[in-house]
Amino acid sequence: MNKSIILHATWLIIAAAAFLFGRSSINSSKASIEASSKNRSSKSTIVRNGDYAAGQRSATRAGRSSSGNDRTQSGVTVSQFLNERDPLVANQLFADLILGMDASSARSIFDSLLENRGNSSDSQMDLFLRAWGQLDGSAAMEAVEELSRDPRRQGQAGVAVMTGWASADPEGAKAHLEGIDNQLAKGVLAQGIVNGLASSDPDAATDFVLELDQSQRAALANSEGEEGQRQWWDRGRAYAFDRQLDTIANAQIERGMSNATSWAEQLPAGSIKASAFDRVADHFAREDPAAAADWVKGHADKDYAERAVREVAEELGRENPEEAVRWLADLPEANQSRAIHQSMERWTREDPVAAGNFLREMEPSASRDAAVRSYANQLDGSDPQMAAEWAGSIANDEIRTETLNNVARSWIRRDPGEARAWLPNSGLPAEQQERVIRDADRRQQFRDRLRGGDDGGR
Repeated sequence: MNKSIILHATWLIIAAAAFLFGRSSINSSKASIEASSKNRSSKSTIVRNGDYAAGQRSATRAGRSSSGNDRTQSGVTVSQFLNERDPLVANQLFADLILGMDASSARSIFDSLLENRGNSSDSQMDLFLRAWGQLDGSAAMEAVEELSRDPRRQGQAGVAVMTGWASADPEGAKAHLEGIDNQLAKGVLAQGIVNGLASSDPDAATDFVLELDQSQRAALANSEGEEGQRQWWDRGRAYAFDRQLDTIANAQIERGMSNATSWAEQLPAGSIKASAFDRVADHFAREDPAAAADWVKGHADKDYAERAVREVAEELGRENPEEAVRWLADLPEANQSRAIHQSMERWTREDPVAAGNFLREMEPSASRDAAVRSYANQLDGSDPQMAAEWAGSIANDEIRTETLNNVARSWIRRDPGEARAWLPNSGLPAEQQERVIRDADRRQQFRDRLRGGDDGGR
């Protein structure tokens, strides 16, 4: 059981990476085909009139001939596609090949693409397998099982098939998944179900992911093994779950931000809701920062909105860091103090006087301490004395000591004499003062040895 847990955790992480590659490959290939198809009225007329001269000459030079079984209803063969050197025509041929394919010609096309894999891309194979999955998912999965010598390729191909199958026949795809005994394969192929459902019914995809997560948590709770191994497996499970949720979030966002925000709000509280809010807020803030800020502000007192607050603050701060800081200052303290760091640093770089005046108006709080720490850390390189004064105003003992320590180390590098004169009255504990001086002396001794070595070599 211990080895099983380790194996599953390892392969779930590998598989999750393959999912992303496969999904992006499918999307990019699909986009290129769609772009090519837009020119069908002109380019396709040439192709369909029999002007395949370039492709036919390439096929003749390569000594290949079509068996006839891979010819689709469009009249295009795999050989014509594989041997076409003009990328625009090749994309058109591939689109016609897939669009004209039926269940009877799919297997032959698969064999031809596999045999000539050097002439075709992984993304084209994935797109073909997705189309085959829509036509006959069961037959396509049988073919994929023959790729067992290459687990990564098999996993990627299986996800592509399941994506197409779930988009056309979700119940059939789910039934196939349930019939798989190997939990590793099951975890890999689940991403295909999510991809397929998300493209047609994101809400159904959400229900599937939630049910899958519950069953995997139950399996983990009932599994044997050491705690460290169980944590490893749980991280792999959480990683795959995160990718699945990302797929659904993107699908909801494509349907409009009102759909995406409603979806995130209706999710059960916990890590899934936090992840959903994070993803939706990130996209929403880039699209409409003000509207995103209003949406997130309505949830800012909840733990699940903590990352979303940071996403919005970061986006607001790109254009106007003052606006970001002031927005954060109106939020519940628990979430604002975690997000204020980056925005305050940006504001300090752009207008340290205005940022300092704002800090003087703030009431003592954890948020003020967090903001002052960022302010002092940004100032310590240019005005360490001012940074030290601000650091000393921090109410929290731990944060104040940490910030003063940072200022001291920066100051002693910039002006050792002034820093050493300030340290006794800095408010730093004696032990920390001694450590700052000792570390500075060691750096100086090291530099002196280097200079001595350079002098001796001349």
